[in-house]
Amino acid sequence: MESRHGFNFARLHFDAGGTLQDPASLDEVKAADGDVILIAHGFRNDENDATSLYDRFLSTFRDHLTSGAFPIAAARTHTFAGIYWPSKPFQESFGDGTVQAVDAETAGKEAVRAQIEDLKAALDVPEQRAKLDEAIALLEGIGDSAGAQDQFVSKVLSILEGAPDDPTEGGDRIRATEGSVLLDKLKVPIIVPSGNSDSEGGTLSLDAPAGDGEGGTQGIGSFFGSIFGRIGQFLNLTTWYLMKNRSGAVGAAGVAQAVRDLTAARPGIRVHLVGHSLGGRLMAGCAKSLAETHHRVESLTLLEAAFSHYGVSPNNGKGVAGFFREVVESGVGAGPLIATFSAQDTVVGRVYAVASR
Repeated sequence: MESRHGFNFARLHFDAGGTLQDPASLDEVKAADGDVILIAHGFRNDENDATSLYDRFLSTFRDHLTSGAFPIAAARTHTFAGIYWPSKPFQESFGDGTVQAVDAETAGKEAVRAQIEDLKAALDVPEQRAKLDEAIALLEGIGDSAGAQDQFVSKVLSILEGAPDDPTEGGDRIRATEGSVLLDKLKVPIIVPSGNSDSEGGTLSLDAPAGDGEGGTQGIGSFFGSIFGRIGQFLNLTTWYLMKNRSGAVGAAGVAQAVRDLTAARPGIRVHLVGHSLGGRLMAGCAKSLAETHHRVESLTLLEAAFSHYGVSPNNGKGVAGFFREVVESGVGAGPLIATFSAQDTVVGRVYAVASR
């Protein structure tokens, strides 16, 4: 097992369905001493990004333990298990923000085709990839055919079928909307300018020139208003829902089973769940699954978790409980449930809100 900042650290890799890729890594955690803290990264983080975030978390945690302010926690031994799951970013930049007018349609079509191919690479199910191939075949002449737009949207959205429905997240309303109508609603970008971009899933930007004003180029606003700009937005939206569903599946199927295995191997073990952004949704999904089998964890910490603010509410104002309400009502957490938020978290605060709306 690795040692990072004086803590035992294991890497638990899960595939899109929540299958643990290396069971021996969990065996290492079972054999370790003390509290076990499972921590999950969010949207847009590859393994290097996630490990960097975990390092910063561990460094800060170590500083707090050595400060003398938390003697009870400092007296305990802590083993960390970093969760690695296949999160995929959506497209956040479009070159320099301009498209040559004479080539706008061709360039837009090729950009969308590449985006779909990239989305295909994130899928493990052959039938889903075949549906995206069928969607690509509809791109010719799609701007002049509402019927083709309806079919295109239906085929792309089919990759989201089978996921548990969360009525507070808007997915049901998206699927109930005709494709041509949905694409028309996406003339305004769902990705908003929000400051400097980094690799942590916390902020993003879309800075683009407005065009040269002489007809030689189209500004980013014109691009988004075009049919292929709207399709690109729709593919981003679909990617968001795909990753949202995937994070929940990894938590409910994979991480929850890992917790059950840990508690079976070490009765009385203290297990803590920590998740950032969509990793927060992952850990909430884990806790919900554990509640169903009457397992408990010591604490649940959601750091800018990416799910509806009705997520743990008893009522969303329309008589519907939040998708994760059971986490609160079941008492799955023996200790605290902590949820943080930040005005600087523009992915959850702006982009997530607009995408889910």
